Amino acid sequence: MQEKTETGMGERARRGKLPALWTPGRRAALSWLLGLGLGMGALTVLLAWLTGQLTRAFTVSGLWLVLGLALAFGLGKFAERVLAEKLGQHYVAQLRGGLLKQSLTADRAPGLGVTVARSTNDLSSVRNWVIQGIVPLMAGIPLLLFALAGLYLSAPPLALALLIPLGLELLLLGVLAPGAYGAARVLRRRRGALASRIAETLGAATSVRAAGGVGREVGRLQDTAGRMAAAAVHRARFAGALRASALAVPLMGSVLLVGLASSAGLPASAITSGLLLLGISSAVLGEFGRMVEYRQNYKAARRILTPLLAQLAARGTGAGTRLPVGAPGNTPDVVRLQPAAGPDGRAWPTLLAGPGERIEVGGGRAAQQLLHRLATTGLASDPQPHGAWVGGRNLGLIPERSRRRLLGAALSGMVLERGSIARALRYRRPQGSLEEALRLAQLFGLDVDELPDAEATMLRRGGEPLDDAQRAGLLLARALLEKPALLVLDGLPGALSPGAAREAGRLLQDYPGVLLYRGTLPGLQPTRGWEPQART
Repeated sequence: MQEKTETGMGERARRGKLPALWTPGRRAALSWLLGLGLGMGALTVLLAWLTGQLTRAFTVSGLWLVLGLALAFGLGKFAERVLAEKLGQHYVAQLRGGLLKQSLTADRAPGLGVTVARSTNDLSSVRNWVIQGIVPLMAGIPLLLFALAGLYLSAPPLALALLIPLGLELLLLGVLAPGAYGAARVLRRRRGALASRIAETLGAATSVRAAGGVGREVGRLQDTAGRMAAAAVHRARFAGALRASALAVPLMGSVLLVGLASSAGLPASAITSGLLLLGISSAVLGEFGRMVEYRQNYKAARRILTPLLAQLAARGTGAGTRLPVGAPGNTPDVVRLQPAAGPDGRAWPTLLAGPGERIEVGGGRAAQQLLHRLATTGLASDPQPHGAWVGGRNLGLIPERSRRRLLGAALSGMVLERGSIARALRYRRPQGSLEEALRLAQLFGLDVDELPDAEATMLRRGGEPLDDAQRAGLLLARALLEKPALLVLDGLPGALSPGAAREAGRLLQDYPGVLLYRGTLPGLQPTRGWEPQART
């Protein structure tokens, strides 16, 4: 079901659209909301008619009936708001999952600040449009139609008191909407720039403080914040005009109704019913300004989100996962690597490696980039016929669960996830033995018995309270857990303590799978080397 949902989401994203709202899991809420809108519209007409009857012949029972209907109307609005929130949260959760997956799997992921801004501001704009745009429209349009019918039945001229303000308001909102959209786009860019600058500045806090640049960096942040504030004020002008028109125009309806009723000599009961219907309709019309504002913010957010979701769908999974029968590398545990040429034009020769081979990767920066891409994507970004295969299976195209069983990696620059040490050790293989993981960790310099809560110790902020050597030991232990067919190491040997490095070299010298590595370890001797060819 999840794969089907992601496929549908990707197809719509490629057409410049976000996922459909009318899908399984949301249809019931939408149906209830539509039913509530129709029910409250009919209830409004009945309430207005009964109120008019009270002006003709007052009765205590009639008064209680009107009050009961008013309470029912309020309960209907309460239910509408709760259902709208459930609908909006369900929809945003789908988008958030796709957005975070795109950020985690992209070859060139956006900055942390940009990702946070997209996951908060942009998704909030989508949520606001669903909850305070689509849902009020679903409830408001039936109510306006019922109110218009009720005014016409009371006295045909009274319908003009709603039609004229409605037409004028739609005209004003249509004129103001393009400007509101442009202002929303500018503000969104400025917010993203500010979030990105804050994240990058905080990430460089140590160097900023050491160089005495706190004042300068705060000043730059204030300048960026000032530009964002100016954009927010500019958008507020359009938002204010939208809401002012939506609140002021309906007042004309009350004046028109009184004038039309007086000129036609209508009875007090008709005027009372008309004013009640017009008052409820004015509340709906008053929300139209906010609806248009939320719609423009949503369009600005959609313009950012749809390309990202389309990128996620374009990568896809599941097709062409095996080499042809008889092809080199299509045998159990044999690794075949055929990377595309790097950005510097240097091509990598095809590598075929069998169990027990220890291959030292050369090429400096190009080698580092290749190993990181292999470990994180399985060379999924390399077009066919390029890629990485283990036992004939394409690592870039098989599901994550299958890839992590075949591939283990410990890379310099890896940041540990938030959670317990026990979870971190088995993060690649959650079903793996905790005892074996703890034994490997201790071998590589991480003795959990020395920590306050042993393996239950919580890791925060990238691996605290562990030091660099302990983090390297943890990463190496989880990469080796259950001995994957392909093990990729880059830069970790230099981060281990001397004793842990000796143990790692001894263990890896007899590793049963294929080992690709950069760096040196005591006792580890490569069986051969692998490096890119000269520039093409």
